[in-house]
Amino acid sequence: MGGAPDPAPADKALPQFTQNIVPEAFAAPQRGQVTLPANHYPLRPAIWESIEKDFETGEGLIGARRWAGVDGPGPFDRWISLELGRLNSGLVVEKKSLTRLLGEPDPACRTREGDLHPFDPEALARFAAVLTREEADALRLPLTLTVRGDSDDAILTDELGAKALRAVEKFDQAFRFRDGRMAVPHSLAIDLVRRHGGVLQVAFG
Repeated sequence: MGGAPDPAPADKALPQFTQNIVPEAFAAPQRGQVTLPANHYPLRPAIWESIEKDFETGEGLIGARRWAGVDGPGPFDRWISLELGRLNSGLVVEKKSLTRLLGEPDPACRTREGDLHPFDPEALARFAAVLTREEADALRLPLTLTVRGDSDDAILTDELGAKALRAVEKFDQAFRFRDGRMAVPHSLAIDLVRRHGGVLQVAFG
Protein backbone atom coordinates (compact mmCIF):
# COMPACT_ATOMS: atom_id res chain seq x y z
CA MET A 1 0.00 0.00 0.00
CA GLY A 2 1.18 3.45 -0.89
CA GLY A 3 4.08 2.08 -2.95
CA ALA A 4 4.65 2.16 -6.68
CA PRO A 5 2.20 0.03 -8.70
CA ASP A 6 3.37 -3.34 -9.84
CA PRO A 7 4.64 -3.38 -13.46
CA ALA A 8 2.13 -4.58 -16.02
CA PRO A 9 2.52 -8.14 -17.28
CA ALA A 10 4.67 -8.41 -20.38
CA ASP A 11 1.76 -9.37 -22.61
CA LYS A 12 -0.20 -6.26 -21.53
CA ALA A 13 2.59 -3.70 -21.49
CA LEU A 14 2.38 -0.83 -23.94
CA PRO A 15 4.64 -1.32 -26.98
CA GLN A 16 7.83 0.71 -27.00
CA PHE A 17 9.10 2.38 -30.15
CA THR A 18 12.61 3.51 -30.93
CA GLN A 19 13.34 6.02 -33.69
CA ASN A 20 16.79 5.72 -35.20
CA ILE A 21 17.86 8.99 -36.79
CA VAL A 22 20.78 8.88 -39.18
CA PRO A 23 22.23 12.31 -40.05
CA GLU A 24 21.96 13.24 -43.73
CA ALA A 25 19.93 10.13 -44.53
CA PHE A 26 16.67 10.59 -46.38
CA ALA A 27 13.95 8.26 -47.55
CA ALA A 28 14.15 7.07 -51.14
CA PRO A 29 12.02 9.02 -53.63
CA GLN A 30 8.47 7.78 -53.86
CA ARG A 31 6.74 6.94 -57.10
CA GLY A 32 5.84 10.08 -58.99
CA GLN A 33 8.70 12.12 -57.51
CA VAL A 34 11.54 13.26 -59.74
CA THR A 35 15.10 13.47 -58.47
CA LEU A 36 17.29 15.61 -60.68
CA PRO A 37 21.06 16.07 -60.67
CA ALA A 38 22.74 19.47 -60.67
CA ASN A 39 22.42 21.29 -63.95
CA HIS A 40 25.68 21.56 -65.90
CA TYR A 41 24.13 22.95 -69.09
CA PRO A 42 24.60 26.76 -69.01
CA LEU A 43 22.76 27.66 -72.22
CA ARG A 44 19.32 28.25 -70.71
CA PRO A 45 19.62 27.93 -66.91
CA ALA A 46 16.07 29.14 -66.25
CA ILE A 47 14.49 26.46 -68.41
CA TRP A 48 15.09 23.62 -65.93
CA GLU A 49 12.89 25.14 -63.23
CA SER A 50 10.12 25.40 -65.81
CA ILE A 51 10.68 21.81 -66.99
CA GLU A 52 10.55 20.46 -63.44
CA LYS A 53 7.41 22.46 -62.64
CA ASP A 54 5.67 21.45 -65.85
CA PHE A 55 6.72 17.83 -65.43
CA GLU A 56 5.23 17.71 -61.93
CA THR A 57 2.05 19.42 -63.17
CA GLY A 58 1.83 17.05 -66.10
CA GLU A 59 2.29 14.06 -63.82
CA GLY A 60 -0.55 15.33 -61.66
CA LEU A 61 -2.84 15.79 -64.64
CA ILE A 62 -2.01 12.34 -65.98
CA GLY A 63 -2.64 10.85 -62.55
CA ALA A 64 -5.95 12.68 -62.32
CA ARG A 65 -7.00 11.33 -65.70
CA ARG A 66 -6.05 7.79 -64.67
CA TRP A 67 -7.76 8.12 -61.27
CA ALA A 68 -10.97 9.52 -62.78
CA GLY A 69 -11.06 6.93 -65.53
CA VAL A 70 -11.81 9.61 -68.11
CA ASP A 71 -12.02 8.00 -71.53
CA GLY A 72 -14.64 9.98 -73.40
CA PRO A 73 -15.11 13.71 -73.97
CA GLY A 74 -16.43 15.74 -71.07
CA PRO A 75 -15.69 18.90 -69.07
CA PHE A 76 -12.95 17.25 -67.04
CA ASP A 77 -11.38 15.68 -70.11
CA ARG A 78 -11.47 18.98 -71.97
CA TRP A 79 -9.81 20.76 -69.03
CA ILE A 80 -7.01 18.19 -68.98
CA SER A 81 -6.56 18.58 -72.74
CA LEU A 82 -6.24 22.35 -72.34
CA GLU A 83 -3.68 21.96 -69.55
CA LEU A 84 -1.65 19.44 -71.52
CA GLY A 85 -1.74 21.80 -74.47
CA ARG A 86 -0.32 24.53 -72.26
CA LEU A 87 2.45 22.24 -71.06
CA ASN A 88 3.29 21.29 -74.64
CA SER A 89 3.25 24.85 -75.96
CA GLY A 90 7.04 25.05 -75.73
CA LEU A 91 7.65 22.00 -77.91
CA VAL A 92 9.51 22.16 -81.21
CA VAL A 93 7.26 20.97 -84.03
CA GLU A 94 9.42 21.88 -87.04
CA LYS A 95 12.57 19.88 -86.42
CA LYS A 96 15.91 20.18 -88.20
CA SER A 97 18.41 17.55 -89.27
CA LEU A 98 21.49 17.02 -87.17
CA THR A 99 23.64 17.90 -90.19
CA ARG A 100 21.87 21.23 -90.65
CA LEU A 101 22.18 22.12 -86.98
CA LEU A 102 25.89 21.31 -87.01
CA GLY A 103 26.32 23.87 -89.81
CA GLU A 104 24.59 26.71 -87.93
CA PRO A 105 26.70 29.17 -85.89
CA ASP A 106 23.97 29.32 -83.23
CA PRO A 107 22.00 26.08 -83.70
CA ALA A 108 18.35 26.44 -82.75
CA CYS A 109 14.77 25.59 -83.70
CA ARG A 110 11.52 27.45 -83.10
CA THR A 111 8.93 26.24 -80.63
CA ARG A 112 5.20 26.15 -81.24
CA GLU A 113 4.95 29.59 -79.64
CA GLY A 114 7.78 30.99 -81.74
CA ASP A 115 10.49 30.98 -79.06
CA LEU A 116 14.01 29.77 -79.71
CA HIS A 117 14.95 26.23 -78.68
CA PRO A 118 18.79 26.36 -78.68
CA PHE A 119 21.17 23.41 -78.92
CA ASP A 120 24.51 22.95 -77.23
CA PRO A 121 27.05 22.44 -80.06
CA GLU A 122 28.98 19.96 -77.91
CA ALA A 123 25.84 17.86 -77.46
CA LEU A 124 25.26 17.87 -81.22
CA ALA A 125 28.85 16.78 -81.77
CA ARG A 126 28.41 13.86 -79.35
CA PHE A 127 25.46 12.57 -81.36
CA ALA A 128 27.19 13.12 -84.69
CA ALA A 129 30.16 11.08 -83.45
CA VAL A 130 28.05 7.91 -83.15
CA LEU A 131 26.27 8.25 -86.52
CA THR A 132 27.25 8.03 -90.17
CA ARG A 133 26.91 11.07 -92.42
CA GLU A 134 23.74 9.61 -93.93
CA GLU A 135 22.28 9.00 -90.47
CA ALA A 136 23.14 12.56 -89.39
CA ASP A 137 21.27 13.81 -92.46
CA ALA A 138 18.26 11.69 -91.54
CA LEU A 139 18.12 12.37 -87.78
CA ARG A 140 15.66 15.13 -86.87
CA LEU A 141 16.12 17.02 -83.63
CA PRO A 142 15.06 17.49 -80.95
CA LEU A 143 14.07 13.92 -80.13
CA THR A 144 10.76 13.74 -78.29
CA LEU A 145 10.20 11.64 -75.17
CA THR A 146 6.46 11.31 -74.60
CA VAL A 147 4.84 10.80 -71.19
CA ARG A 148 1.34 9.28 -71.37
CA GLY A 149 -1.28 8.52 -68.78
CA ASP A 150 -1.27 4.78 -69.49
CA SER A 151 2.47 4.32 -68.90
CA ASP A 152 5.01 4.86 -66.14
CA ASP A 153 7.73 5.42 -68.75
CA ALA A 154 8.70 8.12 -71.21
CA ILE A 155 8.56 6.80 -74.77
CA LEU A 156 10.84 7.51 -77.74
CA THR A 157 9.46 6.26 -81.07
CA ASP A 158 12.30 7.48 -83.31
CA GLU A 159 14.37 4.36 -84.05
CA LEU A 160 17.39 6.26 -85.37
CA GLY A 161 17.18 8.66 -82.44
CA ALA A 162 17.04 5.74 -80.03
CA LYS A 163 20.09 4.21 -81.69
CA ALA A 164 22.05 7.45 -81.30
CA LEU A 165 20.90 8.04 -77.72
CA ARG A 166 21.76 4.49 -76.66
CA ALA A 167 25.22 4.81 -78.22
CA VAL A 168 25.93 8.18 -76.59
CA GLU A 169 24.70 6.93 -73.19
CA LYS A 170 26.38 3.52 -73.59
CA PHE A 171 23.20 1.78 -72.45
CA ASP A 172 24.45 -1.57 -73.84
CA GLN A 173 21.52 -4.01 -73.36
CA ALA A 174 19.39 -1.61 -71.30
CA PHE A 175 16.44 0.33 -72.75
CA ARG A 176 16.47 -1.41 -76.11
CA PHE A 177 14.24 -0.29 -78.99
CA ARG A 178 11.45 -2.88 -79.23
CA ASP A 179 8.05 -2.91 -80.91
CA GLY A 180 8.57 0.55 -82.34
CA ARG A 181 9.60 2.28 -79.14
CA MET A 182 12.23 2.76 -76.46
CA ALA A 183 10.98 3.24 -72.90
CA VAL A 184 12.88 4.92 -70.04
CA PRO A 185 11.73 5.87 -66.52
CA HIS A 186 10.37 9.38 -66.04
CA SER A 187 13.27 10.51 -63.87
CA LEU A 188 15.82 9.30 -66.40
CA ALA A 189 13.95 11.08 -69.19
CA ILE A 190 14.26 14.44 -67.43
CA ASP A 191 17.90 13.72 -66.63
CA LEU A 192 18.58 13.03 -70.32
CA VAL A 193 16.85 16.25 -71.35
CA ARG A 194 18.97 18.23 -68.92
CA ARG A 195 22.27 16.67 -69.88
CA HIS A 196 21.99 16.74 -73.65
CA GLY A 197 21.64 20.44 -74.33
CA GLY A 198 18.44 20.70 -76.34
CA VAL A 199 18.77 17.40 -78.21
CA LEU A 200 15.77 15.97 -76.35
CA GLN A 201 12.42 17.37 -75.25
CA VAL A 202 9.56 15.98 -73.15
CA ALA A 203 5.95 15.99 -74.37
CA PHE A 204 2.87 15.19 -72.30
CA GLY A 205 0.09 13.18 -73.90
